[in-house]
Amino acid sequence: MSLKALPTQTRALKKRRDLLDAALLEFVDKGFDATTAKSIAERAGVATGTFYQYFNNKDEMLLLVARERFAEVHANVRLPGIEQVDQRSGHVDIAAFFQQVLSWIYDFHARDSRLHEVLEYRRSVDAALNEEMHKGEAILLERARQLVHAFGCANPEAVAFCLFAMAEGIVHRHVFHPQALSKAEVVETGAQMLSAYFETLKSSDEIGEQLKHKAPGAQ
Repeated sequence: MSLKALPTQTRALKKRRDLLDAALLEFVDKGFDATTAKSIAERAGVATGTFYQYFNNKDEMLLLVARERFAEVHANVRLPGIEQVDQRSGHVDIAAFFQQVLSWIYDFHARDSRLHEVLEYRRSVDAALNEEMHKGEAILLERARQLVHAFGCANPEAVAFCLFAMAEGIVHRHVFHPQALSKAEVVETGAQMLSAYFETLKSSDEIGEQLKHKAPGAQ
């Protein structure tokens, strides 16, 4: 998808921002199909022609909304200093890390649960949007890989994938299929389970390394 160039003037940038904010509200309130260039422009307080000065269509706007949302997630879901973590140092509180990440992702989905539904619905028919979301998800998966590699777990790709899928599943299940359990219960218990799974794998790898070194003929 070829996007329209960003304007350079402050006033034009504000109008573009107002239209994007209006589009987000329209998608959340009405869904994608019922949202139109006219309804977005009306909510932003501008003429429909102004919409087309900054955007080609509503598909472009949804893609840009998705890009901004993923950028927000990427900025918040990180483990500071992970590149310097020693796998045996114990300097990282894994349970606290998972609780922080789950809590933030939960709040993000709960705040924009309707938008998430719209994105999932549209990605199956919009190749450009699907590619954008794949890129965003790949960066989140890379965060999991960084954690796994920092601790030297065996089969890091599989471990990272499972951690990512489990965290995503916990959040999605509770946000989109509400239960009697509170958010706090889900986040705390989910973080404990994820950290226990990770610690078990990490410990198993460390024991395996120790046994290899103790084995007859080991150097």
